Amino acid sequence: MKLAIALVLIFAFIGCTVAITERSARIVNIVNNHPQAKWVAGHNKFSDMKDSEIAKYLGTYVKPKKYFEPVIPQREPSNSLPTEFDSRTQWPGCVHPIRDQARCGSCWAFAGSEVLSDRFCIKSGGKVNVTLSPQDLVSCDNGDMGCNGGRLGSEWSYMESTGIVTDECMPYTSGDGQVASCPSACKDGSPFKKYKAKSYSHVGGFFSFNREEDIMKSIVNDGPVEGAFYVYQDFMNYKSGVYHHVTGSFLGGHAIKIIGYGVSSDGTKYWIVANSWGTTWGQNGFFWIQKGSNECELESQVYEGMPLV
Repeated sequence: MKLAIALVLIFAFIGCTVAITERSARIVNIVNNHPQAKWVAGHNKFSDMKDSEIAKYLGTYVKPKKYFEPVIPQREPSNSLPTEFDSRTQWPGCVHPIRDQARCGSCWAFAGSEVLSDRFCIKSGGKVNVTLSPQDLVSCDNGDMGCNGGRLGSEWSYMESTGIVTDECMPYTSGDGQVASCPSACKDGSPFKKYKAKSYSHVGGFFSFNREEDIMKSIVNDGPVEGAFYVYQDFMNYKSGVYHHVTGSFLGGHAIKIIGYGVSSDGTKYWIVANSWGTTWGQNGFFWIQKGSNECELESQVYEGMPLV
C-alpha cells in the first residue's frame, strides 16, 4: 500500500513537471512560428516554474486594465529628439550593471534605486557615483510591502522624504524571500547617509497625446526612468528582439529601468530596458519592448525622479 502511494506521488510530481515544460515549449513554438512576432523565445530558468513560483520574481502594483484609459491616438515625437538614444553611450559609467532580485518581489525596489543611482551620477557629472540600496526600500519603506511588492509612486515618495543608503551600507539580503527588519545603522556600524530624490513625477500622466515623446525627453535630458508593465506568460521566455505580447495569460506587474530607445532593422520602434533577473536572462539581462503603442501598458506607468545633488 505504501509503495502504491509512493508511486502515485512520484508520477503526480513527474506529470506536473512535464506539464510545465510542455507549456513553456508550447509558448516558444507559438512565438517562434508566429508570422507577426518581432522577437525570439527560448528556454531559461523560468521554463519549469509554476506561475506561483514566477510570481516571486514580479511584485509591482499595476492598476487593473479596466482602469486604463481608452486608446488615445499618440502624436509622433518631434524631430528635435534623436531617433535612437542609449544612456550607456551618453553617460559612460553612470548606468550601473544588471542586478538580480532573485526570489523576492522586489523589482520595484531595484528599478527605483537603480534609476536614482544613475541620475545621481549623471547630474553630478560622475562625482556622486554610488549604487543605492534596494534593501533599504524592501526593509524600511513601510508604505510598500517588501518582497510582496510595491507601488512606484509610493517608493518615490519614500526616496524623496527619507532617502536611501548605499548598497555597501545595506547590502541586498532578501533574495530568498525573507525580509530583515530595518536596521538603525550600516552593516559596519557606521551611521546612515541618505541619498534623496529632490522631486518625482509620473511621466506623461495617464491621459496624454505626447506620452511617448515625454518619456523620450526625460531619458535624453536626465537619464533612465522607471516603468511598470503587465507581464504575460510569454515574456518569461523572452530571448531577443522587440517584445510584444503574443500568447499566454497575465501573471502580474513588474518594474524595470528604461535606459533608451531605438529602431530595429524592420522599422519597429523599441525601448531599451534593464531588467533585474540577472545577466543570464534575455539579452544579457536587458530586453527591448515595442515603443509608441503602450505595449503591456508600459508607457502609462513611467516615473522619473530628480536627485538631490
